[in-house]
Amino acid sequence: MEFFQKLLQSDFMPHGHCYFWKPEILWLTVGGDALTAAAYYSIPLMLFYFAKKRQDLAHKYVFFLFAAFILLCGTTHILDIWTAWVPTYRLAGMIKMITGLVSIATAVVLYKSIPALLAIPSNLQLESANHKLREEIKEREKVQAELNLAKDELETRVEERTAELFRVNRELEEEIVERRKAQEALVRKNDALLQINSDLDSFVYCASHDLKSPITNMEGLLSALREEMETPGGDVEPILKQLETSVQKLNGTIESLSDVSKIQRKSQDEQREKLEFEKTLSDVALGIQHMIQQSGANIITDFSEQPVVCFYPQHLQSILQNLLTNAIKYRASERDCIIKISAKEAAEYVVLTVEDNGIGIDLNKHGNKIFSLFRRLHDHVEGSGVGLYVIKRIIENYQGKVEVESMVGRGTAFHVYFRKAS
Repeated sequence: MEFFQKLLQSDFMPHGHCYFWKPEILWLTVGGDALTAAAYYSIPLMLFYFAKKRQDLAHKYVFFLFAAFILLCGTTHILDIWTAWVPTYRLAGMIKMITGLVSIATAVVLYKSIPALLAIPSNLQLESANHKLREEIKEREKVQAELNLAKDELETRVEERTAELFRVNRELEEEIVERRKAQEALVRKNDALLQINSDLDSFVYCASHDLKSPITNMEGLLSALREEMETPGGDVEPILKQLETSVQKLNGTIESLSDVSKIQRKSQDEQREKLEFEKTLSDVALGIQHMIQQSGANIITDFSEQPVVCFYPQHLQSILQNLLTNAIKYRASERDCIIKISAKEAAEYVVLTVEDNGIGIDLNKHGNKIFSLFRRLHDHVEGSGVGLYVIKRIIENYQGKVEVESMVGRGTAFHVYFRKAS
């Protein structure tokens, strides 16, 4: 009862706050809703007019249900405009629920009406009937020609015009059939692409989870085999090392697939937090301390302009770790490794920049491959080709973007754009 008592109350924040009351976004959205609502209100009127004029029209209730459904859809867009300034979300939710119920009813009625609609005579049947009628007309014309020669010229004109109309009608029917086939083919291809994408996501998820146990078993078996053999010699030791190396590479690939799977299946429990760049970077650096010390990398940070970002802790750590390890792995051997990490504010984004003086990337050659899955541009160091793909997927999942600048022999700079929280 409380819900219905407050049905028309505006005790929430207007939707316009989500747009920061920016006129270009607000009026673009309102304009789009207004045009859509105008179309949705005009279509039912045309359906009602058509159903009223065609008295012989079967299954009129389908037209009326579609008209009601479309009319309600238009109403939801009107309420979207309304709630931009007046937050009566209960009323908007009620209208959307009614729209959903009418939509389900329309779908059910249409499903039940399909057999009757399929029973309507086809164009081929109508053409066959018309052909028989033409033959009868010709026979009658012969009889009438004997009775009244004066009508011959008129009948000839009628036949010619009738034939022309049938020819034009057949051409139109053929064109309609071709367009329908093309549309159906497009729908099938789209459905196939959606299914392929879903199958790929499912495969990555299954592979990253179901293969972990066998790989762990293989590592355990190799360890047990070494203990059992005590000090393997001869040709056995190289074989064992090759097996261990292969298992480690396979385990690394599965871990990479696991990272991809985690991105593709976002958790409902994820919450943005206010994170300090300096602290998160320190945690990441601690985890790869041996790698930093071994490379002699000099990491220079400047977060004075933008020390924090509102994002997800695990994802920010993953972005920083992938960019930092890449900068170290692809350092230039002829000079000391210097990595500069900074952050700044840019319009609706917080921009994190990781710049190194490494070997660089030929963007003209590899620019469209940098963020591809399992794509590696250099083979002189170990890697899975997943890190940059993971960064791109993470940041794009939250309406951000990644940009890269690079020169061969000079170094590379990655700019990660975090969209600010509403």
